[in-house]
Amino acid sequence: IPPTDLASLARIILSSQCKSIAILTGAGVSVASGIPDFRSPGGMYDSLRPELITATPYQRQLMEADPTYVVEKNMFLQNSFPYLEVRRPFILGTRKKKWKPTIAHRFAELLHTKTSKLTRVYTQNIDGLTEACNNLPPD
Repeated sequence: IPPTDLASLARIILSSQCKSIAILTGAGVSVASGIPDFRSPGGMYDSLRPELITATPYQRQLMEADPTYVVEKNMFLQNSFPYLEVRRPFILGTRKKKWKPTIAHRFAELLHTKTSKLTRVYTQNIDGLTEACNNLPPD
């Protein structure tokens, strides 16, 4: 029976039924720190300036038409600079403590330290906040 409330979920996590936990995260865990998600107004896709990115004219054209191209695998394999250039401000902001891990990040740390059942955190985020946590399982 799936849990229907937090107390039920906590009992399952603490029980012998639960052997390991993996967490899948996205932008929602970081927006509370002040980082806009990619798709929101003011987010990375909205503010992307392809003309300033190290790319071929054709790649800039693609990013102009569809800003999501900057993080696509094919683009990265052809030219990693666009992805690295858009990721850099997030990493520098995290390093300078402009943004800090949120309660969601701290929950993952707590889950790992208190239960030892957290085996992995998978994230699509490029902000570096997961990496800024000290008490998560190694990759």
